[in-house]
Amino acid sequence: MKSQSIVSIVPCADYQPEHVSSAVIKSLELAGLDKVIDKARNILLKPNLLSTRLPEEAVTTHPAIVRAIGQCAQSSGSRVSLGDSPPFAGENAQKYAKLCERTGMSAVASELGIPLVRFEEDVVTAANPGAMFYHSFEVSRLALESDLIINISKLKTHGLTAYTGAVKNIFGCIPGVRKGLFHVQSAERSENFSQMLVDLLRVFRPAVNVMDAVIAMEGEGPNAGSPKQVGLIIASNDAVALDAVACSIIGIDPMSIDTTRLAHEQGLGCADLDSIDIRGESIDSVRVSDFRLSSGRNDWHRIPSPIRKILRRQLVAVPIVNSSECVGCGDCARACPVHAITAARPPIIDLDKCIRCYCCHEVCNFSAIRLRRGWLGNMFDILTKR
Repeated sequence: MKSQSIVSIVPCADYQPEHVSSAVIKSLELAGLDKVIDKARNILLKPNLLSTRLPEEAVTTHPAIVRAIGQCAQSSGSRVSLGDSPPFAGENAQKYAKLCERTGMSAVASELGIPLVRFEEDVVTAANPGAMFYHSFEVSRLALESDLIINISKLKTHGLTAYTGAVKNIFGCIPGVRKGLFHVQSAERSENFSQMLVDLLRVFRPAVNVMDAVIAMEGEGPNAGSPKQVGLIIASNDAVALDAVACSIIGIDPMSIDTTRLAHEQGLGCADLDSIDIRGESIDSVRVSDFRLSSGRNDWHRIPSPIRKILRRQLVAVPIVNSSECVGCGDCARACPVHAITAARPPIIDLDKCIRCYCCHEVCNFSAIRLRRGWLGNMFDILTKR
């Protein structure tokens, strides 16, 4: 018997408004999400607004997707708002306004006549009973109190978690610099960071999840990778199921992604492809065979801890500065939760202090920080994949 997790896969070749609108409507209807939207009175559109980049760079959710979903939400008579908490760009109203202008969100909000909300403006503590580790979070009041969050993620690779999609997108509900603290607490194992994301998922459990997989990001995501044509819009009532299907489409074993596996094991969603009701296109018919992953991805926690600590620098990717691309903005230094980076041009990274959280790589808007794997890490990766 099929579970209640439904995922719809709908082709969408480009971001032409008429193509996007048709695909979004079809994806929502196939997954039964149009009925969920119709019942909500206060809806928050939560895209991925990681950094101040143009839509065609594939770093952020494309505005055409957000616009089409916003139009669907408004047609139900709901109050609709749009917001996120990007690293540093959310620090003040001026920076946030610049990001929203460059990513196309200002134009969407203006066209729809809805407010653009900066999550840092109103923060509350959310209790999280039943969580594995994090029994409370400081989060956006709007996100917590909305009748419905429409979680609009972008299909991308990620240096720390290998993949970022629907579950990871909820991290934006935690405002500002608070995000960096979780990287410090999870320094030894990336799985700990993923468990934090799963605990946060328990707080919100978004009932409508839509993924912009028209142009995804491969390689050194989530901010320095390359755009990759996938040509899909994926929607689900289950963020975990959506991520499982998206991973399978790009050739990743869903259970190899910690957020997906942990959420499945803890009953927060379904990652078993055989138990997901997949509607529209099949996974096999849209599979992408040459999707490149991030060099930051690793299974080094499988090595015994004493050996891992000795060989750490050779096992995992380290952030390296490309001085020719650096503009000296200082974002990497401010993003580093352990202050391992000097604010210079180019910045200097103290690899003895570095915890390999890749926050610097994630926030750099100029692709000036790359992830470079040590020789032992490359060898370990080859051997474990045999």
